[in-house]
Amino acid sequence: MSLVPAELVVQDEREAVAEYNSATVERSWYHYVLLAGAILFAAVSVGFVGTIFWSSLPTWLHHAGTLLGGKGWVSPAGPFGGLAMIAGTLETSLIALVLAVIIGLGTSVAIVYLIPKRLRNVVATLVELLAAVPSIVYGLWGLLILAPWMESTVNPWLNKWPFATAIFGSPGKEFGTSLLLASIVLGIMILPTFVAISREVIAVVPQDLIEASLSLGATRWQVIRGVVLPTAKIGLFGATFLALARATGETVAVALVAGGVANAQFHLLYPGTSIAAWIALTFGEAQGNEIAALMALGVLLMLLNFGFSLVSRWMVRRQRLVLERV
Repeated sequence: MSLVPAELVVQDEREAVAEYNSATVERSWYHYVLLAGAILFAAVSVGFVGTIFWSSLPTWLHHAGTLLGGKGWVSPAGPFGGLAMIAGTLETSLIALVLAVIIGLGTSVAIVYLIPKRLRNVVATLVELLAAVPSIVYGLWGLLILAPWMESTVNPWLNKWPFATAIFGSPGKEFGTSLLLASIVLGIMILPTFVAISREVIAVVPQDLIEASLSLGATRWQVIRGVVLPTAKIGLFGATFLALARATGETVAVALVAGGVANAQFHLLYPGTSIAAWIALTFGEAQGNEIAALMALGVLLMLLNFGFSLVSRWMVRRQRLVLERV
């Protein structure tokens, strides 16, 4: 039998019910605030995308083929060809991605496995601090420091390569600003993004796999090449696509160092432009149909970035599932 008086039991029950009701009211109020914030954010996002798409609709309805395949940007009446911007975006982004992956993958492996523990956080912090540098600073550095050096030293050396004319352009026509210069600056800019994600992916490779390989007589390099990288390859591809999305959307630095020339060509030492850079350079003086064409380029750029980001998130999520099963 219980020795607690019935009155105390009833009082405790009433206090518990009151506490529950109060907590329910507080949770309900907080819940509605969060719900309202989520709805507001979704409405702003839909309105933002919707207005840009609506502004670009005349171009998509009447000049979509010219925008995607036209070689010249004719103004002010149009139609406007965006092939030069699309090609420049893909060229600069892919070359920058190759540079960032080669350097960034080695940096990530070194931070996780090769650098002494007391220096790992220092090196990782220094690399990630590159992301805090404003893009205008990268652009000015590329324009004032890197461009003269490339014009006097790198470009003549590149033109001595076999098939240099097809890849880089005619010898003797070196320019200070070029697609190659933009690619190098972009590669440095997206390096922190790739290193931050790839380092985390490599670091979560199960230690049991590494210790098992070492116990079988494998060297450190054999473990990295044969165990760590294959296990983390899905997440590394995710980091690659996220860095690619970062590269395609860069604006100010590319506008400064690419040259700002809307010319559909594939010579890396010639001036060019990208979608984001061209929008930034021409939007201030655009009128009439040109605004709709620039908005259409913006829609295309958003779709590219959105697609790359979705692929990146899916790959990183899949990497986590693979590691959980391991």
